[in-house]
Amino acid sequence: MGKKSQSAAAATGMDVDEPQRAPPAAGSKENKSKRRGREEDDDDDDDEDDGAGTDTEMLDVSFSFFDPQPQDYHSIKLLLSQLVQGDAQLLDLGAVTDLVLEQKLVGSTVKTDGGADDDKAAQGDPYAVLTVLNLNVHKEHKALSQLVSYLLSKLAPASPFHSQLSQLLAAAPDASTAAKPAHVGLVLSERLVNMPAQIVPPMYRMLDEELQWARDDKEPYHFSHLLFLSRVFRSSTSALDDDPNAALEASLVAEQSVRAAHRPRKKKSRAGQGAAGERDEERDWVYHAEDEVVQKLATHSHVFEYTNSRRQAGGVGGEAGEGDFGVHVRGQLLLVPWAKWGELVQGIDRLITMGV
Repeated sequence: MGKKSQSAAAATGMDVDEPQRAPPAAGSKENKSKRRGREEDDDDDDDEDDGAGTDTEMLDVSFSFFDPQPQDYHSIKLLLSQLVQGDAQLLDLGAVTDLVLEQKLVGSTVKTDGGADDDKAAQGDPYAVLTVLNLNVHKEHKALSQLVSYLLSKLAPASPFHSQLSQLLAAAPDASTAAKPAHVGLVLSERLVNMPAQIVPPMYRMLDEELQWARDDKEPYHFSHLLFLSRVFRSSTSALDDDPNAALEASLVAEQSVRAAHRPRKKKSRAGQGAAGERDEERDWVYHAEDEVVQKLATHSHVFEYTNSRRQAGGVGGEAGEGDFGVHVRGQLLLVPWAKWGELVQGIDRLITMGV
Protein backbone atom coordinates (compact mmCIF):
# COMPACT_ATOMS: atom_id res chain seq x y z
CA MET A 1 0.00 0.00 0.00
CA GLY A 2 2.24 2.71 1.16
CA LYS A 3 5.54 3.95 2.13
CA LYS A 4 7.70 5.49 3.38
CA SER A 5 9.27 5.55 6.74
CA GLN A 6 9.81 9.28 6.88
CA SER A 7 7.79 12.25 8.00
CA ALA A 8 8.34 15.94 8.52
CA ALA A 9 6.89 18.74 10.61
CA ALA A 10 6.20 21.78 8.50
CA ALA A 11 7.40 24.48 10.84
CA THR A 12 10.40 26.76 11.06
CA GLY A 13 13.39 24.53 11.71
CA MET A 14 11.40 21.49 10.65
CA ASP A 15 13.19 18.23 11.26
CA VAL A 16 13.00 15.22 8.99
CA ASP A 17 13.11 11.92 10.81
CA GLU A 18 14.81 9.57 8.39
CA PRO A 19 15.35 6.01 9.66
CA GLN A 20 17.50 3.45 7.92
CA ARG A 21 15.72 1.81 5.02
CA ALA A 22 16.37 -1.64 3.63
CA PRO A 23 15.71 -2.43 -0.03
CA PRO A 24 12.32 -4.02 -0.73
CA ALA A 25 11.95 -7.52 -2.01
CA ALA A 26 12.28 -7.87 -5.76
CA GLY A 27 9.19 -6.69 -7.58
CA SER A 28 7.62 -5.07 -4.54
CA LYS A 29 7.83 -1.94 -2.47
CA GLU A 30 8.27 -1.67 1.24
CA ASN A 31 5.38 -1.13 3.62
CA LYS A 32 6.82 0.15 6.87
CA SER A 33 5.00 2.09 9.53
CA LYS A 34 5.70 5.80 9.57
CA ARG A 35 7.71 7.69 12.13
CA ARG A 36 6.69 11.24 12.89
CA GLY A 37 9.06 14.13 12.67
CA ARG A 38 9.62 16.23 15.77
CA GLU A 39 7.17 19.11 15.89
CA GLU A 40 8.56 22.31 17.35
CA ASP A 41 6.93 25.25 19.09
CA ASP A 42 8.09 28.58 17.74
CA ASP A 43 7.74 30.95 20.69
CA ASP A 44 11.14 32.61 20.51
CA ASP A 45 12.25 35.78 18.75
CA ASP A 46 12.93 34.26 15.32
CA ASP A 47 10.44 36.54 13.61
CA GLU A 48 11.54 39.83 15.13
CA ASP A 49 13.37 40.75 11.94
CA ASP A 50 10.10 40.77 10.06
CA GLY A 51 8.92 43.81 11.95
CA ALA A 52 8.50 44.89 15.53
CA GLY A 53 5.18 44.13 17.11
CA THR A 54 4.23 41.57 14.45
CA ASP A 55 2.53 38.48 15.82
CA THR A 56 3.28 35.32 13.85
CA GLU A 57 1.24 32.21 14.41
CA MET A 58 3.00 28.96 13.59
CA LEU A 59 1.07 25.89 12.53
CA ASP A 60 2.69 22.50 12.99
CA VAL A 61 1.79 19.98 10.31
CA SER A 62 3.34 16.57 9.76
CA PHE A 63 3.79 14.95 6.36
CA SER A 64 4.36 11.38 5.29
CA PHE A 65 5.81 9.88 2.12
CA PHE A 66 3.99 7.29 0.03
CA ASP A 67 4.21 5.46 -3.24
CA PRO A 68 1.94 6.90 -5.93
CA GLN A 69 -1.39 5.06 -5.58
CA PRO A 70 -4.50 4.77 -7.79
CA GLN A 71 -6.53 7.11 -5.58
CA ASP A 72 -3.89 9.81 -6.22
CA TYR A 73 -4.75 10.02 -9.92
CA HIS A 74 -6.57 13.36 -9.97
CA SER A 75 -4.15 15.11 -7.62
CA ILE A 76 -1.08 13.94 -9.54
CA LYS A 77 -2.65 14.95 -12.84
CA LEU A 78 -3.30 18.41 -11.39
CA LEU A 79 0.31 18.69 -10.20
CA LEU A 80 1.59 17.70 -13.65
CA SER A 81 -0.75 20.29 -15.18
CA GLN A 82 1.01 22.98 -13.15
CA LEU A 83 4.23 22.19 -15.02
CA VAL A 84 2.74 23.06 -18.40
CA GLN A 85 0.09 25.58 -17.31
CA GLY A 86 -2.43 26.38 -20.05
CA ASP A 87 -0.81 23.87 -22.40
CA ALA A 88 -2.20 21.01 -20.31
CA GLN A 89 -5.23 21.02 -22.63
CA LEU A 90 -2.92 20.17 -25.54
CA LEU A 91 -1.60 17.04 -23.84
CA ASP A 92 -2.99 13.79 -22.46
CA LEU A 93 -1.68 14.22 -18.93
CA GLY A 94 -4.22 11.71 -17.68
CA ALA A 95 -2.43 8.94 -19.57
CA VAL A 96 0.94 10.24 -18.36
CA THR A 97 -0.42 10.07 -14.81
CA ASP A 98 -1.47 6.47 -15.42
CA LEU A 99 2.11 5.70 -16.41
CA VAL A 100 3.39 7.30 -13.22
CA LEU A 101 1.01 5.12 -11.21
CA GLU A 102 2.01 1.97 -13.10
CA GLN A 103 5.64 2.28 -12.01
CA LYS A 104 5.93 -0.05 -9.05
CA LEU A 105 9.47 0.67 -7.95
CA VAL A 106 10.07 4.39 -8.43
CA GLY A 107 8.35 7.56 -7.26
CA SER A 108 7.00 9.29 -4.15
CA THR A 109 4.13 11.47 -3.04
CA VAL A 110 3.71 13.56 0.10
CA LYS A 111 0.53 13.65 2.16
CA THR A 112 -0.48 14.95 5.56
CA ASP A 113 0.34 12.55 8.35
CA GLY A 114 -2.56 10.50 9.67
CA GLY A 115 -0.76 9.77 12.92
CA ALA A 116 -0.98 6.12 13.85
CA ASP A 117 -3.57 5.50 11.15
CA ASP A 118 -1.54 4.65 8.05
CA ASP A 119 -4.64 3.87 6.00
CA LYS A 120 -6.15 7.29 6.73
CA ALA A 121 -2.97 9.04 5.62
CA ALA A 122 -2.69 6.92 2.48
CA GLN A 123 -6.20 7.85 1.39
CA GLY A 124 -5.45 11.56 1.57
CA ASP A 125 -4.59 13.80 -1.37
CA PRO A 126 -0.90 14.12 -2.30
CA TYR A 127 0.52 17.63 -2.13
CA ALA A 128 3.77 16.81 -3.92
CA VAL A 129 5.08 14.24 -6.37
CA LEU A 130 8.53 13.22 -7.59
CA THR A 131 9.21 10.52 -10.14
CA VAL A 132 11.20 9.76 -13.29
CA LEU A 133 9.99 8.20 -16.55
CA ASN A 134 12.26 6.43 -19.03
CA LEU A 135 11.57 8.24 -22.29
CA ASN A 136 13.29 5.58 -24.42
CA VAL A 137 11.54 2.57 -22.92
CA HIS A 138 8.18 4.31 -23.24
CA LYS A 139 8.80 5.96 -26.61
CA GLU A 140 5.80 4.11 -28.09
CA HIS A 141 3.52 5.30 -25.29
CA LYS A 142 1.19 7.67 -27.14
CA ALA A 143 0.71 10.26 -24.40
CA LEU A 144 4.36 10.35 -23.37
CA SER A 145 5.45 10.54 -27.00
CA GLN A 146 3.10 13.50 -27.40
CA LEU A 147 4.66 15.19 -24.37
CA VAL A 148 8.16 14.60 -25.74
CA SER A 149 7.18 16.09 -29.10
CA TYR A 150 5.74 19.09 -27.28
CA LEU A 151 8.98 19.62 -25.33
CA LEU A 152 11.13 19.26 -28.44
CA SER A 153 8.96 21.83 -30.20
CA LYS A 154 9.95 24.35 -27.54
CA LEU A 155 13.63 24.02 -28.49
CA ALA A 156 15.08 25.71 -31.57
CA PRO A 157 15.63 22.93 -34.15
CA ALA A 158 19.20 24.05 -34.81
CA SER A 159 20.14 24.40 -31.14
CA PRO A 160 22.69 22.10 -29.46
CA PHE A 161 20.06 21.26 -26.83
CA HIS A 162 17.60 20.01 -29.48
CA SER A 163 20.34 18.10 -31.27
CA GLN A 164 21.59 16.27 -28.20
CA LEU A 165 18.15 15.51 -26.81
CA SER A 166 16.98 14.14 -30.15
CA GLN A 167 20.05 11.94 -30.31
CA LEU A 168 19.43 10.63 -26.80
CA LEU A 169 15.79 9.90 -27.56
CA ALA A 170 16.75 7.91 -30.67
CA ALA A 171 18.34 5.16 -28.55
CA ALA A 172 16.43 1.88 -28.69
CA PRO A 173 14.48 0.70 -25.63
CA ASP A 174 16.96 -2.13 -25.08
CA ALA A 175 20.10 -0.15 -25.89
CA SER A 176 20.93 0.98 -22.34
CA THR A 177 22.95 -1.16 -19.94
CA ALA A 178 24.71 -0.65 -16.62
CA ALA A 179 28.05 -0.65 -18.41
CA LYS A 180 26.88 1.72 -21.14
CA PRO A 181 23.80 3.76 -20.13
CA ALA A 182 22.12 5.42 -23.08
CA HIS A 183 18.62 6.42 -21.99
CA VAL A 184 17.17 9.73 -20.85
CA GLY A 185 14.86 10.00 -17.86
CA LEU A 186 12.18 12.68 -17.54
CA VAL A 187 12.11 13.97 -13.97
CA LEU A 188 8.67 15.16 -12.92
CA SER A 189 8.75 17.12 -9.68
CA GLU A 190 5.96 19.43 -8.56
CA ARG A 191 4.16 20.42 -5.38
CA LEU A 192 1.53 22.78 -4.10
CA VAL A 193 2.89 26.27 -3.69
CA ASN A 194 2.71 26.40 0.11
CA MET A 195 4.46 23.09 0.71
CA PRO A 196 7.68 23.52 2.72
CA ALA A 197 10.97 22.96 0.94
CA GLN A 198 12.10 20.57 3.66
CA ILE A 199 10.14 17.75 2.06
CA VAL A 200 12.35 17.89 -1.03
CA PRO A 201 15.72 16.45 0.18
CA PRO A 202 14.18 13.22 1.52
CA MET A 203 12.17 12.79 -1.69
CA TYR A 204 15.35 13.00 -3.77
CA ARG A 205 17.22 10.67 -1.42
CA MET A 206 14.41 8.14 -1.68
CA LEU A 207 14.38 8.45 -5.47
CA ASP A 208 18.13 7.83 -5.50
CA GLU A 209 17.68 4.66 -3.44
CA GLU A 210 14.73 3.45 -5.49
CA LEU A 211 16.57 3.90 -8.77
CA GLN A 212 19.45 1.85 -7.43
CA TRP A 213 17.15 -0.87 -6.16
CA ALA A 214 15.31 -0.92 -9.50
CA ARG A 215 18.60 -1.34 -11.37
CA ASP A 216 19.55 -4.13 -8.97
CA ASP A 217 16.27 -5.81 -10.00
CA LYS A 218 17.30 -5.50 -13.68
CA GLU A 219 14.71 -2.79 -14.33
CA PRO A 220 15.40 -0.30 -17.16
CA TYR A 221 16.63 2.71 -15.22
CA HIS A 222 20.14 3.04 -16.65
CA PHE A 223 20.26 6.71 -17.64
CA SER A 224 22.96 8.74 -19.32
CA HIS A 225 20.99 11.96 -18.85
CA LEU A 226 18.02 13.37 -16.95
CA LEU A 227 15.60 15.91 -18.41
CA PHE A 228 13.97 18.22 -15.86
CA LEU A 229 10.73 20.04 -16.63
CA SER A 230 10.00 22.98 -14.33
CA ARG A 231 8.62 26.52 -14.25
CA VAL A 232 10.02 30.01 -13.84
CA PHE A 233 8.38 33.40 -13.62
CA ARG A 234 9.64 36.67 -15.01
CA SER A 235 9.78 39.79 -12.87
CA SER A 236 12.06 42.56 -11.68
CA THR A 237 13.22 42.55 -8.07
CA SER A 238 11.70 45.98 -7.49
CA ALA A 239 8.32 44.81 -8.81
CA LEU A 240 8.33 41.94 -6.32
CA ASP A 241 9.27 44.29 -3.49
CA ASP A 242 6.67 46.88 -4.43
CA ASP A 243 3.94 44.28 -4.79
CA PRO A 244 4.58 41.46 -2.32
CA ASN A 245 1.22 39.99 -3.31
CA ALA A 246 2.32 39.98 -6.94
CA ALA A 247 2.77 36.31 -6.84
CA LEU A 248 1.66 34.27 -3.96
CA GLU A 249 3.74 31.62 -5.64
CA ALA A 250 6.58 34.03 -6.33
CA SER A 251 6.90 34.81 -2.65
CA LEU A 252 8.05 31.22 -2.21
CA VAL A 253 11.12 31.69 -4.35
CA ALA A 254 12.97 31.47 -1.08
CA GLU A 255 11.00 28.43 0.10
CA GLN A 256 10.85 29.42 3.79
CA SER A 257 13.98 27.57 4.82
CA VAL A 258 16.24 29.55 2.48
CA ARG A 259 14.33 32.83 2.52
CA ALA A 260 17.28 34.94 3.51
CA ALA A 261 19.46 33.52 0.76
CA HIS A 262 16.91 34.05 -2.01
CA ARG A 263 14.75 36.99 -0.95
CA PRO A 264 14.59 39.59 -3.75
CA ARG A 265 15.96 42.89 -2.52
CA LYS A 266 14.85 46.32 -3.66
CA LYS A 267 17.24 47.99 -6.03
CA LYS A 268 18.69 51.24 -4.70
CA SER A 269 17.85 54.43 -6.54
CA ARG A 270 20.58 55.91 -8.68
CA ALA A 271 21.59 59.52 -8.37
CA GLY A 272 19.54 61.69 -10.66
CA GLN A 273 16.69 59.20 -11.01
CA GLY A 274 13.19 60.57 -11.26
CA ALA A 275 10.84 60.44 -8.30
CA ALA A 276 9.07 57.38 -9.63
CA GLY A 277 12.40 55.64 -10.27
CA GLU A 278 13.24 53.26 -13.05
CA ARG A 279 12.63 49.56 -12.88
CA ASP A 280 15.60 47.25 -12.79
CA GLU A 281 15.77 44.72 -15.56
CA GLU A 282 13.44 41.76 -15.45
CA ARG A 283 14.85 38.29 -14.96
CA ASP A 284 13.61 34.73 -14.57
CA TRP A 285 13.08 33.46 -11.03
CA VAL A 286 12.71 29.80 -10.11
CA TYR A 287 9.59 28.71 -8.29
CA HIS A 288 11.39 26.10 -6.22
CA ALA A 289 14.77 26.58 -4.56
CA GLU A 290 16.07 23.16 -5.63
CA ASP A 291 15.80 24.22 -9.29
CA GLU A 292 18.80 26.47 -8.73
CA VAL A 293 20.91 23.39 -7.99
CA VAL A 294 19.63 21.71 -11.15
CA GLN A 295 20.41 24.83 -13.18
CA LYS A 296 24.02 24.88 -12.01
CA LEU A 297 24.59 21.26 -13.03
CA ALA A 298 22.73 21.34 -16.35
CA THR A 299 24.71 21.17 -19.59
CA HIS A 300 21.76 22.63 -21.49
CA SER A 301 18.92 24.85 -20.31
CA HIS A 302 16.09 26.62 -22.07
CA VAL A 303 13.21 28.80 -20.91
CA PHE A 304 10.20 28.72 -23.21
CA GLU A 305 6.84 30.37 -23.66
CA TYR A 306 3.76 28.24 -23.26
CA THR A 307 1.66 27.89 -26.38
CA ASN A 308 -1.38 29.02 -24.42
CA SER A 309 0.51 31.62 -22.46
CA ARG A 310 -1.22 33.33 -19.60
CA ARG A 311 -0.31 35.59 -16.74
CA GLN A 312 -1.09 34.32 -13.27
CA ALA A 313 -3.19 36.91 -11.56
CA GLY A 314 -2.24 37.12 -7.91
CA GLY A 315 -0.34 33.87 -8.19
CA VAL A 316 -3.57 31.89 -8.25
CA GLY A 317 -3.48 30.87 -11.88
CA GLY A 318 -6.37 32.94 -13.18
CA GLU A 319 -6.46 34.74 -16.47
CA ALA A 320 -5.28 38.33 -16.63
CA GLY A 321 -5.34 40.85 -19.43
CA GLU A 322 -2.36 42.78 -20.78
CA GLY A 323 -2.79 45.56 -18.24
CA ASP A 324 -3.82 43.35 -15.35
CA PHE A 325 -1.64 42.44 -12.45
CA GLY A 326 0.03 39.07 -12.56
CA VAL A 327 3.27 37.19 -13.11
CA HIS A 328 4.63 35.97 -16.40
CA VAL A 329 5.04 32.20 -16.05
CA ARG A 330 7.23 30.25 -18.47
CA GLY A 331 8.43 26.70 -18.77
CA GLN A 332 12.01 25.55 -18.30
CA LEU A 333 13.89 22.51 -19.61
CA LEU A 334 17.19 21.39 -18.08
CA LEU A 335 19.40 18.52 -19.25
CA VAL A 336 21.70 17.05 -16.60
CA PRO A 337 24.23 14.25 -17.16
CA TRP A 338 23.62 11.23 -14.96
CA ALA A 339 27.20 11.59 -13.71
CA LYS A 340 26.01 14.71 -11.85
CA TRP A 341 23.07 12.99 -10.15
CA GLY A 342 24.84 12.31 -6.86
CA GLU A 343 26.09 15.89 -6.72
CA LEU A 344 22.59 17.12 -7.46
CA VAL A 345 21.02 15.14 -4.60
CA GLN A 346 23.69 16.34 -2.18
CA GLY A 347 23.42 19.92 -3.43
CA ILE A 348 19.67 20.03 -2.85
CA ASP A 349 20.19 18.66 0.65
CA ARG A 350 22.82 21.30 1.45
CA LEU A 351 20.82 24.18 0.01
CA ILE A 352 17.55 23.42 1.78
CA THR A 353 18.86 21.87 4.99
CA MET A 354 21.76 24.22 5.59
CA GLY A 355 21.02 27.09 3.23
CA VAL A 356 24.35 26.85 1.37
